[in-house]
Amino acid sequence: MDRYFRTMVYILALIILLSGYGSPVLAEETSPDAPFSDKLMIRGGWAYVFGATANASVAGPVLGLGAAVDFTNTLGGNSSTDAFRIDGLYRFNDRHAVGVSWYRVGLSGNKALTQDIQIGDNAVSAGATTQTGLSFNTYRLLYNYSFYRTDKAELAFSPGLYMMKTNFNFAAQGTINGVTRNTALVNEQITLPLPSVGLVANYDITKKLQFQSRFDFFYLSINSYSGSMFEFYGGLEYRLFKHFAMGAAYDRLIAGLRGDGDKGFTVNFSYNLAYVYATLYAF
Repeated sequence: MDRYFRTMVYILALIILLSGYGSPVLAEETSPDAPFSDKLMIRGGWAYVFGATANASVAGPVLGLGAAVDFTNTLGGNSSTDAFRIDGLYRFNDRHAVGVSWYRVGLSGNKALTQDIQIGDNAVSAGATTQTGLSFNTYRLLYNYSFYRTDKAELAFSPGLYMMKTNFNFAAQGTINGVTRNTALVNEQITLPLPSVGLVANYDITKKLQFQSRFDFFYLSINSYSGSMFEFYGGLEYRLFKHFAMGAAYDRLIAGLRGDGDKGFTVNFSYNLAYVYATLYAF
């Protein structure tokens, strides 16, 4: 956590310094009168994931988890990790654009259980040693319609589709299903398509410094299943040269899935993501 805050402070300090005291070299690279080239944007960088939580209750078809299993408290899972993120956006014109993004959050845990739990068909007794892995691969496809755009600001309506591939791996040794010195292995995978509705709000603080944000929301209820998701992204980007920029951003995602059938279940997860990146603009 400390290294993240140090990195963010350094990046933001650099952005503020450059925005107020642009050097002659940078002034030559990007004339104030020359529009930025941003038809194609490719962005990538390092992300620090923190405050991650995941829990499930009551046996069901998602993750194979039994009643009241918390990834951090019950299974000893960590709540922070490193990640890599890639985003891309192609603008057909001033109004229409399509974008894609991908990032993966992978968490792991080791613990001697302090309570009995049910994992799939396995009744694992307290005292068993466990190893757990939980990962979320998030793929996104989105469309932006800029209904308001000036030289300084942009507002866009942004429907999209999340494809979230979830993997859960669990191994235990101890008393399982009443048998001592037994072992259990559980590997579950599920891919959830989540359509979303979003709003994009960008604002040019200076000629080179831009505030970027987007809000995405999803809620769907079909038969006995319901799901919801909210994601917020906000950050600052500084255009060092005409075709190159650097920035830092914060992302918060909260999602949940619920089933109310005979084998009802509830799964909730959330995490924070701090993103330090470089951006290439072309055309």
